[in-house]
Parts: sequence; C-alpha cells; structure tokens
Amino acid sequence: EPRFLTRLCCGRPSRHQPRVAMASRVRAHGAQAPKDTQLLAGGRPGVLGIRREDKNKWERRAPVAPKHVRALVEQGLKVIVQPSTRRVFTDREYEEAGAIIQEDLTECATIAAVKEVPIDLLLPNRTWIFFSHTIKAQPAGMPLLDAALEKKVRLVDYECITETGQRGGPRLVAFGNFAGYAGAIDFLRGLGERFLALGYSTPLLHIGSAFMYSSLEEAQRAVAMAGEAIRRNGLPPALCPFTAVFTGMGNVTQGSLDIFKLLPHEIVDPGDLSKLAETGHASSEDCHKLFLSITTAEHMVRHKRGGAFDKAEYYTRPDQYESVFQDTILPYSTVIVNGMYWDERFPKLFDHEDLQRHVVSGNDRLLGVCDITCDADGSVPTRQFTSIEQPFFIYNALTDQTTTSLDDPGVLFHAVDHLPSELPREASEHFGNCLLPFLPSLVAACAPQAPGQGDTGSLPLPMRGAVITEGGQLTREYQYIQQLRTANARMDQEEREMEEELSKGALHPHGVQGVPACVGLELSGHLFDTKLINRILDLVEAQHGRVQIQNLDVASTVSDESHLSMLVMAQSQEQLDKIVSHISLAASEVDVAMRRAGGGSTMVPAAAQASSSLSPSQPPRSVLVLGSGFVSGPLVEYLLRRPENSITIASLERSEVEAFAHRYGSRVRPEVLDVLAPEEEAAREALVKSTDVIVSLVPATMHVGIARLAIRHGKHMVTASYVSEEMQALDTDARAAGVLIINEVGLDPGIDHMSAMQMIHHATSGANTKVLRFSSLCGGLPAPEAAGSSPLGYKFSWSPKGVLLAARNSARWRQDGQLQEIAGSNLLANSKPLTLNNALAFDVLPNRDSTAFAELYGLSDAPTFFRGTLRYRGFCDRMLVVSRLGLLEPGPAAALGPLAASGQQPARRQWFAALLGLPCDDDASLRKSLQERIGGAGLSKEQVEMGEEFVGWLGLLSDLPLPASATPLDSPIDVTTALLRRKEMSYLPGERDMVAMYHELVVERADGAVERRTATLIEYAEPNGATAMARTVGLTAAIAAQLVLDDAAPFGIGVQRPLRKEWYEPVLRRLDGEGIRMDERTELLRPPREAAETTPVMLSSGAVEAQSVLAAKL
Repeated sequence: EPRFLTRLCCGRPSRHQPRVAMASRVRAHGAQAPKDTQLLAGGRPGVLGIRREDKNKWERRAPVAPKHVRALVEQGLKVIVQPSTRRVFTDREYEEAGAIIQEDLTECATIAAVKEVPIDLLLPNRTWIFFSHTIKAQPAGMPLLDAALEKKVRLVDYECITETGQRGGPRLVAFGNFAGYAGAIDFLRGLGERFLALGYSTPLLHIGSAFMYSSLEEAQRAVAMAGEAIRRNGLPPALCPFTAVFTGMGNVTQGSLDIFKLLPHEIVDPGDLSKLAETGHASSEDCHKLFLSITTAEHMVRHKRGGAFDKAEYYTRPDQYESVFQDTILPYSTVIVNGMYWDERFPKLFDHEDLQRHVVSGNDRLLGVCDITCDADGSVPTRQFTSIEQPFFIYNALTDQTTTSLDDPGVLFHAVDHLPSELPREASEHFGNCLLPFLPSLVAACAPQAPGQGDTGSLPLPMRGAVITEGGQLTREYQYIQQLRTANARMDQEEREMEEELSKGALHPHGVQGVPACVGLELSGHLFDTKLINRILDLVEAQHGRVQIQNLDVASTVSDESHLSMLVMAQSQEQLDKIVSHISLAASEVDVAMRRAGGGSTMVPAAAQASSSLSPSQPPRSVLVLGSGFVSGPLVEYLLRRPENSITIASLERSEVEAFAHRYGSRVRPEVLDVLAPEEEAAREALVKSTDVIVSLVPATMHVGIARLAIRHGKHMVTASYVSEEMQALDTDARAAGVLIINEVGLDPGIDHMSAMQMIHHATSGANTKVLRFSSLCGGLPAPEAAGSSPLGYKFSWSPKGVLLAARNSARWRQDGQLQEIAGSNLLANSKPLTLNNALAFDVLPNRDSTAFAELYGLSDAPTFFRGTLRYRGFCDRMLVVSRLGLLEPGPAAALGPLAASGQQPARRQWFAALLGLPCDDDASLRKSLQERIGGAGLSKEQVEMGEEFVGWLGLLSDLPLPASATPLDSPIDVTTALLRRKEMSYLPGERDMVAMYHELVVERADGAVERRTATLIEYAEPNGATAMARTVGLTAAIAAQLVLDDAAPFGIGVQRPLRKEWYEPVLRRLDGEGIRMDERTELLRPPREAAETTPVMLSSGAVEAQSVLAAKL
C-alpha cells in the first residue's frame, strides 16, 4: 500500500507524509497513454499544479523549486507536482517540501509549466501559466491560443510578466546571461578535446559541458581551476598568444565574457590584435594567460565611400558599409565567440571564402567558433546547428565540408540553439524567485468563465498585465493579436502569390531584374484600434504591391502608441509613390505619425534609396548643443539618428567641436564660443535665434544666463543639472514666454528621479497604500577590474577637489519618522555598508538634504526617506582618517602659515608634520606620533591601519617634495588635491567606468500586505566607446530633447523636473531601448490579511506559526 511504503522509505508517520503516486517501471517503448479522468469543473481554489516538462529531453527546468513549494505550503496552499524522473529537482525534494506527487492535476485550479502545453493536455477552465509564444501572433502558437479560447482557459504568459504590468516594461522572468554562460563553458570543453586531437594537452580538457555540473557555481569552479592551471603551467607555445574575440555587447556576450574572465586574461583593443600576433609565442609570459578582445560594429565594418564610421547611419543604412572583420580581426583570432544580433541587412563578419583564402595563404590561425546566436550561415559560416548531446562539428574550409569527428582537419564550431536549458537549476530558481510573491493570489480562485468575472482585476499588477485570455476571449490588452493574425494570413497569401509569379518569371528579386522600387516606412500611433494595419494591407493589395513587416513594437497598453517598421515594394517608382501617398493619407486621418526610414536593407536599389527622403510632416529641426565634453558624444549621436535633425555644437575647445563636424559631416556645424564673455553676446543671440531647442551641457552655474536667452527668444531648453534657486526664479518669465525649460534629465539627477517616480506610481496605484520606506542610492565609479589600482577604489575624470569637498557636505534625511542631521565633519563617519548582486561591496554616504526630495516625490509622510552616494567599501574609512587629520580643511591653516610665507616648496613629511604640529626629526618618530593622533580620534583598529597605509601612499611620510600644483600651501584640501593627481587615480587606456544605482521602496497595502520593491542599475562603459557616465547622462538628455522637438505640448511650459509620467514613461521606455534599464524585483514581506482570513482551513499550525513570526519581525 503506497502510504505504508512511503512510511517505510521516509521513516516518519504517514499522516505527516504527502501521498506519492507509485512510480512505474522504465518502458523501452515509452509510457502508456494516461487513463481518462473525471474532470473537476475548474479545479479547486488554493490548489497549484506543477506540470512535468516534456518538450524535449533537455528541458529539465520547473517553474518553481522545492524551496518555493515549501513557502507556498506554509502559506496554506496545496501543491501537486507531476512526477518526473528527468527534472533537475527530484520528486523526493518536492515531497519533502510538502508537495503531493501525482500524475492527475484535475484538482488544480492553477497549473504552472515552463514550455508550451500540448493542446490535448490543456485542462479546461483552469488558470495556466507558461511561455505560450502567442503574443506576436506566431503562426505555430495559434492552435494553442485557439484551444485556450475554446476551453475558457485563463492564460498567463511569463514573457508578459513585467514590473509595470505593461508590455515593454522590465521583465520579471528572463534568462539574462544563461546562454552566454552555457555556450562559453561548452566551447571551452570542446576546445580542450580539439586541442588534444591536434596533439596538445591543456587544462581545458578537464572542463565539462554546462549540463554536466549540478550548478553554475560548480561549472565556474571547474573553469577557474583550469585557469589556475594555465596561470601556473601555461598553455602549449604553439597555441600562443591565445586570442579570444567577442562580438557585440549584449547579455549573451557579457555572459560568455564572465566565463572566459575566470581564466587568467588580459583585455586588448581590437586594433592591437595584429601587433600581438606578430610577436608569435616568443614571450613565455603570454602563454600563461588569454588575450580577450571585444569588437563592436566600428571594428567590423567600414564605409564604402571611405568616410568615418557613423553608428547611427550604420544601423539605418547598413548597405552603405562593408565588412573589414575578415581582414583586420579574423587573421589574428584563435577563437571567436559570436554573441551579437545580426540579420540579412548587415554585412557578414566573414564567410567560408574568407576563411578558405586565409588558410590557403598560410594563415591557419582560427581554431574555433562559438556561434551562440545560431544564425544559419549568418554573420559567420555556421553550416549546421548542433545539439546539447553532440554540440560540435568540424568545418573544413578547403573542402567546404563538415564532420562530427573532432579528429578531422578544420575549424571547431559550436552552435547549440537552446543553451539556457543546460543550467536548469539556476533557471528554475530564477523562475520561482520571480513568481513566488504572486502565486498565492493567482491560485486563490478559479479561472473566470466569462470575461470580466472572477478575480483577475484584483491580481497583482505584474500578473494582471500578463493575462492573455480568460472566459473564452482575448483580454483587452491582447485583442490586437486577432488583427495580427489576419494581417499575417493576408501576407502569407501574398507570399504564395509572389512565389507563383516567381515561378512564371514575373519577378526575380535576386536576379538581374530585382525589385524595381521599395521603401521603408515607420508608423507610430494607435495602429490596432484604428484598424490602420488592415487598411494599409487593403491599399497595398489594391495597387498590386507587397508589404513586409520588419519590426512591430506593440504598445504597453491600449492607450499607448504602437510602432511599426515595414518595407513596401512595388513594380515601379510611380506605383510605389502612389501607394505611399495613400498610406500617408490613411495614417493622417487616424492621427498616426508616418515617416520614411533613413535607409533600407541591402535589397533596396538606388532608386528606392533616393525616394527615402523626409516626409513633409517632418520639417528640418535645429538643435544648439552648448558644451563639447564627454557627455556630448552620445547626445549628438542619438539626435542625429533622426534625419530631420541638424546640430550646432558650440564650445571654447575648437579641436573638440571640429572633431564632431569631421565625424558627422555637414549635419554638425562647429562654433567656437565663450558662453559667458560679454563681447560674444551677439554671437550667442544669433545662435539661439536660429535654433529650435537648446541643450546646455556647460557647468551648472552657466545655465541661468543661457535660460534667460532662451526665454527672450522663445526657445525651449534642456539641461542635465539640478534646478538652482536662480533657475527656479525664472519659472514665471518662462511661462509668460511659453517656454519649457526641462532640467535634471541626466543620470543623477535624471534617471534616479524618473525611475523612482515610476516605481512609486506603480507601487501606490492601489487605494490606501502607505509608503513605509524609500531610499535611492547612486554612484559613478571605476568598473571592478579597474578599481584595484586605486586605494580609494575611485578614479577622477576631473579635479579631485570636487569629490573632497563633497565629503564635507552636511546631510539631512528622515529615518523611522525622526529627522536625522549630521554635520559635514561627521559625514564620513556615518557611512553604512551595502552589498549589491552578492558581488559589489559599497559604502553608502548620506547625500545632502534628502528631505527636499521627499516633497517632490510626494512622500512627505513616509517615515523613512533617504538619498545616498555609493563608493566602494574602504573609501570612507580611508577618507575619514584623512578628514580627522585635517587634510580636507579649506584653510588657511595657521600652523602652515610660516611654510606658505617662505616661498619654498617643502618636503611632504615636513609639510605634514607642520600641519599636525608634530616633530619631523625622523620617520619613526613621525609615524609614532601619527599613530597616537589617529588612535585618539575614536577610530577602530582596522580604520587606523587603513588610514596610516593611505597616508603613506600619499607620500606624506616621505622626503619627496610636494607637487608644484600643491598651492596654496596653507590650504590642506588643495595640497591633498595635488597629491591625488596621480596616474593610478585617473582612468588608464582600456579601463572603463561603471554607474551603479539602487532604489528600495517598502509599502503597506490596504489588505495588510507589505511589499519590498528594489530596482538596480549597473551600467558599464562601452569598450573603446563612451563612458557609462557619458551614456547615461547624454542619452537621457538627448531623449528629452527629441521629445521636445517632436511635440513639446504634452509637457507644458515653465521650469520643470521630469517627475510626471508625461516625462518618465517615454524617457525610460527609450532608455530601455538603448539597453539602460533598472532591474526591478518585488518581494512579499508580509502576506495580505485577506488570504489568511478567507482560507483558514488550508492553514496548518506550522503556517500560522510562521506567519506570526513574520508579523512579529515586521
């Protein structure tokens, strides 16, 4: 009897042991068909089912892990798990967590899976949650969608679970870098085996495929152990220097880089690969590390006409560029890891002919290609996809043949297209961590049997926005799917008709005749509820043309705009012009914006390109950019993506403004201008008069004068700086002139404001929601690998004095309802530790007066409101000693008066001793006096040791002379500034910076539930490109400027900050498109009272006790 057997096996009373279905024996010819069961109508509320995955043998993930099941059971839910001998977690693990293991899920009102569910196994009248692959009207997913509608299933899709509850918001369930992790691990394993076949044993041979390890951590440990062996013993000289080239900067590449960085390595610029190869393997040091190089588009292509690389042009008109990768990168690469996005519009990196040419010429250096993107014969010559069980093939460039034997001659290729499933444990835990806060409410009731009924409206926002079907109908936000299906069906019919014409010789797209005319169109607006897409298809069909949809960005809500990019083709230019005219008229009738794309794919002929001019609805626009520093680069690049924009860039630095003009051509006009000089008033007036929008990137103190000019001439203005009192005083004048002056659209301020306001808005959308705590932290820092050369873990991109002065600012904030105030002299002593992402250790410093922002954010009543600055751990301890020793005092210091009056530059030790009033007879006596002075400042032993070490690093205990820039001598902060101007305190070539931002919001809802929401941004500089600080500030300001250029009316007039949704929603959405996004998480700290009150029969004594403990802690 199963209960008796369970008791024997588990060694505890059966009344505490969940029932387990008897496991069937392994059958050589598959499992028997399941018996029919009597279906319960909709299942029982409070019962969650976990479906067994069966799409393929490698799908071993689960939507929740055993630890999540335990948490659900403790909340009083019943969890039924289908047995599986393949899943990464065993049935026993789920059983011990409190689940019932059985095949039959008919009792479950809600059933969770990972991949699509076979139609015949889709139980009706239930809530199902899985990846459905239906929201883009994918043809393969439409039978499943029809079944969900017919069976009145409430279908929830993981892809649509976002923090905002809207499509396009930050996803809560995504695989991040898993493909890069698994691909790199597998590739290293293959290289080890391939090198052995070539006659060389290496430490890589001891690395297995990712799926062979029980966790990602174990796999990383294996790679690190191989790295240690390479560091100790080196690689065979014949393989050195070992160069690994990575393409792109997306999550895939970042994941693969993280794995390769576990090996001893050195990052090299792509331009230095040829020099490295010239050295051969002469240097034994080179054999003890790998050389990693990250390539982006600028390294891969060149302009066909010989002009400078223009990123904006490249992505809009890639046909104007040709690949150079095959000659500048390929010949010097040992292996290539391909993780970049590519489609047929773009040049290939290299093809089989390039590879063959190099091999024939004797350059047979390339040994392996890891094509994680898996484009068949795409950017690299991947001839076939591989599988997890057989992940490699050898490509022989001389014979153009492939083989699966790694002993054969050729290049090793790895091209597995479902890599994340090799890391099932981490993926499952990721799923469960995201889903756990929302599952109790989803499971609490049965699926609605009619639209609008049931509890869908009361679901948490992220879940509510992910419901695709319920009650036999598409939900309101997903009704566009039906229109897409209709459009797809019509385009499929056109495709078939086109194929028939091709078979008759009517058209030859790839032959001599080609497509006579085509043009790219972009539309933005309400495309579905106006039925515009269907009307466009009617118009094109009536004119015997053809449409190819290239990209469709469906709006987050029915009230937002959708965006469509499409290619329209016709048999003649006259016919095409007529079609475009009809489409333009139809779009204008329903208030949808339309413009011709700036470029097209490689199939667009010259005639079509010539027709891609500006739409009459997009007149030329002029932007005046004041300032030419680092931030200006990303801003100018972004604004020039719009062909109607031209830019005048003005600065005192002639070389900088002329460099912009040289790079971007006639669309950028350089002006050498002094923003403050009275004699250049007329020149400033003329520039302001002739522009549409002013973007001021000069120092903040100069903004007010520029703003007065903008108001005088009725021009809108954008800045990234804080609103000063003087700027705010211009609000009345700006309103009278109808001028908008938008400030604080950078990083901090900027992204911090907007992401915080969006977070607060979403969290407090429910009635009677109370904010208990809000904190916002930000810091611009060196990337971790660059921070080690500086004892402060900090690098200066301008004068260090500003950072030193900031360390003396007083601060105010509210903590648990009490106002906290600290003087500037004690700021560093009030830092707190913080660890982000289990990896980054920070000090948190209070940032000036936080209370002023509480009112701006609408959180005047929040008990805790805090804004802070992030520095690496150890910064504050070292700087605190410096402060206690008086090295941050502005002076004049009386003790230093005689030295300053002497006119001589003293030794550092002499100056330091005079400052402290200590004898400097010898090094030992000064050190002893210093230790006594620091020790008496109330510091810990560790702080004293760190401080003494830092003072020594500054050279203040040596006889070296003070730097010539250390003036005046009686101003300690100026001398300290001069001492910090050292090579290791500045960014060296190849070093990158990092931006870190972190919000935390704790709210209590009307039902008693307490949630903690966090949002994290970690942004790194682009290799050989813009810094992280420049990108985050420049792109934010550019997006704000473009929004004002497009239509300033929705934003109003006057002096503003971007605190309203009219600002933060479009700006954050466009930043997300640039890859700058906050990673948001929600954690349930206390469940709602209603859940406990409405389901008392489900609560075990253990669950009640657990909830009581949690409530007491809160």
